Amino acid sequence: MYLEERQEKILAILKEKRKISVGEMSEHFNVSGATIRTDLRLMEESGQLTRTHGGAILRTRASFEMGSDLRESLHIDAKARIGARAAQLVEDGDIIVLDTGTTTLHIAHHLRDRKNLTVITNDFAIARVLEEASAVQLVLLGGMVKKGYHCVIPAAGGQMMDHLNVDKAFMAVNGISLKQGACVADIMLAESKRTIIEHASQVIVVCDSSKLGNTSLAQFARCDQVDMLVMDTLPEDAEIWQQAGIALVTIES
Repeated sequence: MYLEERQEKILAILKEKRKISVGEMSEHFNVSGATIRTDLRLMEESGQLTRTHGGAILRTRASFEMGSDLRESLHIDAKARIGARAAQLVEDGDIIVLDTGTTTLHIAHHLRDRKNLTVITNDFAIARVLEEASAVQLVLLGGMVKKGYHCVIPAAGGQMMDHLNVDKAFMAVNGISLKQGACVADIMLAESKRTIIEHASQVIVVCDSSKLGNTSLAQFARCDQVDMLVMDTLPEDAEIWQQAGIALVTIES
């Protein structure tokens, strides 16, 4: 079977099942796992799918939103390294927001030994990581639980945030582009994120490079409201992002 034919069949299977594993496809086509991983890499580069840890999912329209458990399986190494790099931006004594997200969760793991740090979050998993950190004051925002996403959407227009001042807000995104700004797939979540950035002196978006140039249903920040972008690698159009006033920080910088 030719490469193009195999990839067409992989895409057909994905459209039916929405998620596949390397092992499953290797057995189905009687080829090595390395061959399937190459197929998935090429198909991701052409925009047909998104690779996950051990497989792939179908790339869908902007309104589609993956649950936390599935998002955690995507780009694991990049997210861990981005989280570690972003944590270096946090200083003792800071008041920060850790927005709900799988990359921001990695930031939390590197903050447990900080001194006189205040962390505001709406993410249960982040709160669990930091609740035993004796020198970290933890503020868990209340609201409506977003099932399957380990977080809450603050109720009543985020009234608690209206009375808080934040040094740095670390924000997660579904996509970010120079034209559409920072976006997520949930309208109510976007509204709560807008409230957060209104009260932050510095807005820092953390995401892997697969999110750059993409968009999603609801914008929560224009690009001129984003101060810094922490990611795994610089985009080819890095100079344009910098000209827009956004500082670019990578895991190697």
